[in-house]
Amino acid sequence: LGGCGAAGAAHRETLFVNGAIYVDADNKVNNLLVRDGIVAGHNVDPDEHPEASVVDLNGAAAYPGFNDSHVHLVSMAVAQSILAESSALREGKERPRPEDFFDDIRIRCSEVPKGTPVMAHGFVLDDYDAWGLADLAALDAASGPDHPVMMADQLGHSYIVNSAAMRISGLDARTVEPPGGKIVRDPATGAPTGMLRETAGALVGNVAIFPRVPDSIVREPLLDLMRLWASMGYTSIVELMGGPMGRTMKPGLLRDLEREGELPLRVCYAYTFTGLKDLDGYNDAGPDTDLVHFSGLKLFVDGAAGQGGAWTSWENQIEDPLQRHGLHAVLTEETEGLAEYNIFSIVDRSEELGLDVHYHVGGDLAIQAVLNAINAAKSKNGGLKGTHTLYHLGFLTDLQIEEMKRLGKHVIAGIQPSLHWKNEQGNTERFYGPYAGSAYPYQKMLDAGTTLAFSSDFASNTVQMSYPTEIMRVVLTGGEGIHPNTISMRDLIEGFTAGGFATTPLMNAGKLHVGYKADIVVFEKDLYDVPPYQLSKDFPRVLGTWVGGRKSTGDR
Repeated sequence: LGGCGAAGAAHRETLFVNGAIYVDADNKVNNLLVRDGIVAGHNVDPDEHPEASVVDLNGAAAYPGFNDSHVHLVSMAVAQSILAESSALREGKERPRPEDFFDDIRIRCSEVPKGTPVMAHGFVLDDYDAWGLADLAALDAASGPDHPVMMADQLGHSYIVNSAAMRISGLDARTVEPPGGKIVRDPATGAPTGMLRETAGALVGNVAIFPRVPDSIVREPLLDLMRLWASMGYTSIVELMGGPMGRTMKPGLLRDLEREGELPLRVCYAYTFTGLKDLDGYNDAGPDTDLVHFSGLKLFVDGAAGQGGAWTSWENQIEDPLQRHGLHAVLTEETEGLAEYNIFSIVDRSEELGLDVHYHVGGDLAIQAVLNAINAAKSKNGGLKGTHTLYHLGFLTDLQIEEMKRLGKHVIAGIQPSLHWKNEQGNTERFYGPYAGSAYPYQKMLDAGTTLAFSSDFASNTVQMSYPTEIMRVVLTGGEGIHPNTISMRDLIEGFTAGGFATTPLMNAGKLHVGYKADIVVFEKDLYDVPPYQLSKDFPRVLGTWVGGRKSTGDR
């Protein structure tokens, strides 16, 4: 992309010319003027802006910058900073078992000081509950007694920890399981085997692992991931900063990177919480800046559908009869000693604070619990203050789609087609049998008028399937023809731009209208002209991105 000229002393102006310039999913302009990071005009007379820097698109196509509205780059960077490099994954093993990581863990533990946490990521098991004390002993033999170790599975919803991590966290036979979590125990003694499902992971992650990871070692892996996401065409993300395994809050590090001129993305981040007792912890996150924004709360309502954890009204095909309806981390009725997990109280408190909330909901019962709580808060207060984004939505019913429609702009559907229509299709069929065919009904949501926000959900997803063009290909081809689909490229572009920002409090991003933030992505080809099956991570290429009017990626 060619450029010439110099910005004036009073204002920094940039003029984009000579290409297909979309200011939203529907409308194009001949040129676009940016002043001090904000869109200042369309179709202007270039002669009236002689000192503006000119970006010659040379026939390429510019769009409002894409937003990955559900991603875990910070969490993955924290993990990578203490990660035992995986020989199994390097060798391309598709379903590595936990023991495939033991040699890597042994090497890592020998290289770092005593007390340093160590992580591994990517194992897969057919039966997660079969992990026993003999398996724990084998992990302990690899790690030794001086390093807390946590292994996360491929989806990031089940975890194996060693005895050192349990000792530091005070996890033993007397530990009570949190709602929505499971501590796998030895059937004879009740002793934890080290396998922690869903929210039980935070019992160790929030004590023995993540608080021990300093910003200094997270910086480089985080920058690497953010630069990669920028090269994909994203100019912004909604970063969840945590998962069932615990919180990985690093907003201060993001502000440091912004101050140093290194942050390549606009970041809206969430505070992951489990109940009323820790909800107010978001107050410790610090102030917003131009590029780093607090975006609300994140709550896990049920487990991962890819492991049979979606909270459903019908039985799944898991062997354990206690898990036939999945897992749920909230309660819908008052329960003595567990009031902090009541979903009605949680939503009521979020509305009282005027905060947006992001919900992990896969099963119909999880979705209904959240919708009931939102409707109760609306009735109580005469309206809603916050935006409530429901993510995943695997087993959404037609009645629930209508209910979301009635709630209008206050409820957003956050969806991850390349994860659920592609990578996890086999697991959906395995755990949910005949229900798999109607799972993830994106088209019905769109037809009802619900705002869709597209996202990758990396690191549950792979890097390759996190590219927006890969996600587009999956959607436009119906997941290789498995799912009925008439979602268009126009719908996709809107879902990656205005739809993504609908999940955040930012009201002046996601479009290139006058007064909006000048976040821009340029592709070599107009996406509207590319046949669906030609879309890939490599085509069309991203030629450059701008965040707040400043070049972030591409030729400088």
